[in-house]
Amino acid sequence: MDSSERLARVKHLLAGLAGPYGNEHLWTFVDVLDGVEMFDKVFAFLGECGVVDSVSRFGSPPQAPQNAAQLHGRLSELDQETALAVLVGISSVTLAYQTKGRYSEGRARELFGRLADLLGPQTRWWSNTEDVTSWDPVTRHTMDALVIGAGGGVLVVVLAVDED
Repeated sequence: MDSSERLARVKHLLAGLAGPYGNEHLWTFVDVLDGVEMFDKVFAFLGECGVVDSVSRFGSPPQAPQNAAQLHGRLSELDQETALAVLVGISSVTLAYQTKGRYSEGRARELFGRLADLLGPQTRWWSNTEDVTSWDPVTRHTMDALVIGAGGGVLVVVLAVDED
């Protein structure tokens, strides 16, 4: 399968994921991996979502990273199993109150297993969390989880934010 077909399949697979759910909001971004620096694309996506605070609040510096380099510094590279566990977690329960999320845990496992298959075994994964109970903030929100997958010529970004 070529990267344009893979891109179309990934977009179709994730089409129902994004949107508000209770206090939580999920966003997805799927694009071709090209000559543009990947973390620049991800940072631009965060800006488009309106989740980056660009001015200090209450006299303290902004919580969110202010550029792609700062964002990259807050992310850790994960193995696929851990990345998929985070994706399942942020789509099956809300971050703040651990209530029912967008999908059941079984549906989320199926969906993200298919995503991993589409992206291929050489996919690299990054996140600001490994278990969704602690994180290095990447947005202005009280709670957030960001997962990035890059493989098979496709970039996938899933962002969850929540407030308590």
